[in-house]
Amino acid sequence: MNRYSYKDFYNIVSNEYSPGDRKYYYYKDDRFFNVQCLVNPGKKEGLVILDIGCGNGWQIAPCIKGNQVYGLDISEANIEKAVAKGIKAQVHDVEDLFPFEDDFFDTVVCSEILEHLFFPEKVLREIYRVLKTSGRLIVTVPNLYCFQNRLSILVGKGCKFVEYPMNRQHIRSFSLDGMSRILKEAGFKTEYYRGESFNMNFSWPFQLIWYLHGGNKGLRIFIKIVTLGRKRSDIPGILLKFYIIQFLGWLLPRWSPGLIFACRKI
Repeated sequence: MNRYSYKDFYNIVSNEYSPGDRKYYYYKDDRFFNVQCLVNPGKKEGLVILDIGCGNGWQIAPCIKGNQVYGLDISEANIEKAVAKGIKAQVHDVEDLFPFEDDFFDTVVCSEILEHLFFPEKVLREIYRVLKTSGRLIVTVPNLYCFQNRLSILVGKGCKFVEYPMNRQHIRSFSLDGMSRILKEAGFKTEYYRGESFNMNFSWPFQLIWYLHGGNKGLRIFIKIVTLGRKRSDIPGILLKFYIIQFLGWLLPRWSPGLIFACRKI
């Protein structure tokens, strides 16, 4: 898929990832939750933040309060929606030089972008340039060696996260060790990583939990007890699924469909 086709594709899907209930959507897949927690863990204000491939801006929009949030995206439709949310977004192909001066940002987010690029290292060099010293980079990428890919390759079946045409968009693949090495070579020190989206390995064990999300009384009581009453219990199935996915991502990052890294510019 060439860059022009990407632009058309994201113009078409610009209305996706626009949940009415943000918390509900976060709990369905822990990637969005993880990114939000790492962008500004101390809830500071006065940060200058860049979201590369910001889409329609829904993921980074909660960070606007008290901060300056910028975005780059190849889709005009996405940029229009991001600007409406208060993001200083502009149309830009992220494989070109960024339209920002050196040492400008406190935090850069690059979520599910590198696997779509012909030259990911060029983007990482630009991120390094625009980040302040000790600035933070949050990266998420699919994991080539997740459990489902390993099993599919072992039995000789279609590998849906990698193989064409099941995956038409990704042109680069990454692993935990490989991505760690790439980040190090680009000048970043990885401070934290974990697996995420573990439910994408196989959906059937989570279907029963999903059916309970509407309000099973016993499950609501269980969630209330284990979280000491801190979590909403009107969607207990989704919460339980979320906790299981989070635990498995922490326990088995190399087997998870997704990886998230928090790095510092050295």
